[in-house]
Amino acid sequence: MRRDWLIWVFGLSGGSGCLGHVVHAPVAVESCFPRLKAFEPYLGRVEVDCVDGFLTIRSIGLPRLAPAEPRDRMMVGIESWILRVPIPYDYHWRVPLRPEWLPEFALASPKGPIAVAVDGVPIFHYEARPDASTHPDDYDPKSDTVVRGELDQCGGHAGQGEDYHYHYAPVCLLDEHDLSQPIAYGLDGTPIYFGTGGTDYYGGGRFNDLDNLPDAPLDLCNALELERGGYAHFTTAEPPYLIGCHHGYADPGLRIEPRPMRRQGSPGPYGGRVGEPSSTLITDWYVDAEGWMHLEHTSFDGRGTSAVIYRALEGEGDCWEFEFREDASEPGTLEVHCRPGLTEPRRGRQTRQ
Repeated sequence: MRRDWLIWVFGLSGGSGCLGHVVHAPVAVESCFPRLKAFEPYLGRVEVDCVDGFLTIRSIGLPRLAPAEPRDRMMVGIESWILRVPIPYDYHWRVPLRPEWLPEFALASPKGPIAVAVDGVPIFHYEARPDASTHPDDYDPKSDTVVRGELDQCGGHAGQGEDYHYHYAPVCLLDEHDLSQPIAYGLDGTPIYFGTGGTDYYGGGRFNDLDNLPDAPLDLCNALELERGGYAHFTTAEPPYLIGCHHGYADPGLRIEPRPMRRQGSPGPYGGRVGEPSSTLITDWYVDAEGWMHLEHTSFDGRGTSAVIYRALEGEGDCWEFEFREDASEPGTLEVHCRPGLTEPRRGRQTRQ
C-alpha cells in the first residue's frame, strides 16, 4: 500500500457532528440515500455509495488517527497485547440494502468481521476462540475479548491480520455521532444503533449515562423487530454487546479479513510471541511528522517503556518496515514484513547501529 493513505486520512479527516435525539422507534430502510446519512461525519475517512443492491463502503479500516481526546488513541489502555499493530488495509465492503430475513436466527461467526462501523472499521464478535459456539446461551467470560484486557478504551484492537477492528460498541464515535442514525451495519444488512455501552473504561466515563435503548426489550440477538418489518440491533454494555445472532442472511463471501504479516507464535524481538497475549500496558499510539507510527508500552520487565515504530515502504506494495525498541529511547531491531502474496523485499532482521 502506498503511503498516500496518510495524505487521504490527514488531508480529509474533517467532519464534525453532534449527538442527536434518542432513537426509540427505528424503521426499516431499504433505499440508499437514508443510509448514507449515517456516514456523513466520517466522509473524510470513508467513501460510500449504492451499487447493484449493495451499500458499498471503502475505507482503510482505522479510526481517527489523531483524536481530540488523547485517551481515544488506538490501542491505548490495552493490558493484554498480542504483539500485533494496527496497519491500514484497503477495504471494499458490500452490505445488502435489502436484508434477506431468515425464518430462524443464525449464529454469528466467531472468526472474521460480522459488521462494519460507520467510520469504516470492521466489527468482530466478542468470542476469542475461532471455533467456539457464539450462541448467547454458550457465553463464557474466559473467552470474552471485552473483559480480558485486550481492547483499547474505544473497544478495538489490532488483530491477527495486523488489522484494527472493534469487538465492542464503537463508543469513541459518540462525540460526533447522531444517535438517530445507525452506528454500524451488520454484514447481513441489519442496522446497528447505539443503545448503551459507556463505562468507566470504555469511553472513559463520558457516556455512562447515555441510554438509547428502545422501550421494548431486545431479543436473544440483541435486536428489535420493527413494526414495518425487519430488525435493528442495539449495542449493550453487557454480552452480546452488538450482534448476538443474525436475523438476516450473512453471506460469508462478504467478510474481509487481512492475512497476517508476521508468523503466528514467532518470538518477538524483545520478548513475547506474536499473536499470543503478553502482559503489559499500551500507553500511546501516534503518527509522527515523517509518517512513522509509534506504539509505546510498558516494558515486559516493568522497568521502562518499549516501542514498535513502523511505516509503509514506498513503491513496495503492502510492505512495511518495523523497528522494535526494547528501550523506546534507543535504536532497536529492524525488520520488513509484507502481506502474504505480495513482493517481500529485504525480509529479515537486523539491529540498527
